[in-house]
Amino acid sequence: MSEEKCKRLVTLKEWAEEFGYSHAYVVHVMPRYYPDFPEPEQRRYGSTEKGGGGGSNLYDPKKLEKFRPRRQDPVELPEEELDKEVTLGGFAALIGVPGSSVTQIKDDRPDTFPNTVDGRRWYPRAKYYVRDLLLMWNSRPGRGRGSDKRRPELPWQESE
Repeated sequence: MSEEKCKRLVTLKEWAEEFGYSHAYVVHVMPRYYPDFPEPEQRRYGSTEKGGGGGSNLYDPKKLEKFRPRRQDPVELPEEELDKEVTLGGFAALIGVPGSSVTQIKDDRPDTFPNTVDGRRWYPRAKYYVRDLLLMWNSRPGRGRGSDKRRPELPWQESE
């Protein structure tokens, strides 16, 4: 079988769910807003050039790759660092970012912050486990409106 026939195609609905976009945004906004948005590889019954039925067309995921939400590369630390107790400034220094980058998350999204080592919420000069802060840091969804929809639930957050 040729490589062309083995290629996995996806609908925009599947692609939107995978990356945290709304189906309506991907079907109705992205193709109009981005002139280089790819054409479907295979059109389905009912599809029109103006978007009607477009959610079921099949697309090459490789061509959609450049439209994925921007996320930061995850930070990796040696295993021996993960159980250390650090302040927010100490964590920022450990991963090589300005301290304000970490404290900004505390100010903007306190619900994403883990508890301190003594089980409390944030307080001045509080200490955290590096492992928890690293998980919080690496789960940041990236920039843009709707980015919170792409934020995974963290272990210390209560399910709604």
